[in-house]
Amino acid sequence: MVTTPRLRLEPLLPDHADAMFEGLRDPRLYAFTPDEPPVSRAALRARYERLATRRSPDGSQQWLNWTVADRRDGAYLGYLQATIREDGGAAVAYVLFHDAWGEGYAREALRAVLDELAERYGCRDADASVEPDNARSIAVLEALGFVADGRDEDGLRYRKALGRRT
Repeated sequence: MVTTPRLRLEPLLPDHADAMFEGLRDPRLYAFTPDEPPVSRAALRARYERLATRRSPDGSQQWLNWTVADRRDGAYLGYLQATIREDGGAAVAYVLFHDAWGEGYAREALRAVLDELAERYGCRDADASVEPDNARSIAVLEALGFVADGRDEDGLRYRKALGRRT
């Protein structure tokens, strides 16, 4: 588990499916991503079972996924993902429920994950892909010291060297 002053990041488990389902049904979360809301609690649980293995099917990547919960009341606010590649870099992504937008939770949670990736997993850098129109996510990444580094199949690519706090 990773904690911040306001948040608790719990390793994602199949049992989180029930608590996360309704928040993930909000279509506003998918405005800048090709993903779609989960079709059922059972489908979400099956997805979480695959992710809880913490490894890609071919074993080449480590999959780290955390739920984001408010430490004060335990309410779930979204999730973060990190894929650690064989080259020592990590790709990061996050989704926060609409009610959590604009509160600084994304920056706080992502900062904690970046620290965890550097300190516990030895990652040297992190990257994230974001749609060019997703101004909120671009602002989060830039506030954490990510810099634009071209494009990839998912949009703009941002990178950050790890080991330095911002």
